[in-house]
Amino acid sequence: MSTVGTASGTDQAAGLRNIFGSEMCRVICIASTLDADSTIHLGHSTARNIKQQGHRVLLIDEIALADRKTMTGFLYPVRYDLGQVFSSSVDLDKAIKQIEENLWYATSVKLRPEISKRFAKYPQLDERLIKHELDIDYVIYPTVDPQANIVAYYGSNIKRILVTSTEQSCLKRALVMIRQMAQLQLDEPLAVLIVGGPDEETGTAAFEKLKEAAHRALEQSIEFLGWIKALTAQRVELDLDDMSLNPVSHGTTHEFVLPHGFFKAISAKITA
Repeated sequence: MSTVGTASGTDQAAGLRNIFGSEMCRVICIASTLDADSTIHLGHSTARNIKQQGHRVLLIDEIALADRKTMTGFLYPVRYDLGQVFSSSVDLDKAIKQIEENLWYATSVKLRPEISKRFAKYPQLDERLIKHELDIDYVIYPTVDPQANIVAYYGSNIKRILVTSTEQSCLKRALVMIRQMAQLQLDEPLAVLIVGGPDEETGTAAFEKLKEAAHRALEQSIEFLGWIKALTAQRVELDLDDMSLNPVSHGTTHEFVLPHGFFKAISAKITA
């Protein structure tokens, strides 16, 4: 498990645990080469699956609305964003909304701009949760852009999981993500889950291809979580003139329909 931060930061985190009698939550960064909408849904469903196991889960929604093709808004209505928390504009408890028992939700769309403008400041999210006495077991953070300097703001105990399809374009993007994530996880192989393709043999072959490329280009080890079968469905959009559903006119024309087994597999890996 990787640790992010200086020695003084580690000492501070230990001090917070002693004061409040809590352990740092585990931050799960689910990096995905799937489209933005599918990535949000897989993070949401994974969070709910872990929640159903009795764990207290916080879901972070950080993908900009402009990048979503089938979603007209956030999963849940919120007033404040974690970017405002890290720039000291609002308190943490105002940016986190409890959706139901053991499930919390927060948006983090504004964090990247705040970091780029150097307004965002530490401490990390896991330390802030303890300071505000918010007892969270897992933070689920799905993203299509796992930049190390962004992910580092969420915690000192980060586990990274990569989800990619068997398509050549996705495997190329996966290699870029492996390089991004490896900057903060040097002590263990990156976990990879392959989605889609006609059969398991194709999924295994895609992983082996990615594994060889990661070792040759980055000297980075990856481990195979397995292959999950997925269906593809054509995306549609609503024509407001006659209220008919038609194929989308721009963007990704198809999306993955992930089976329940996907969320069971990834949740088992997270909570093991």
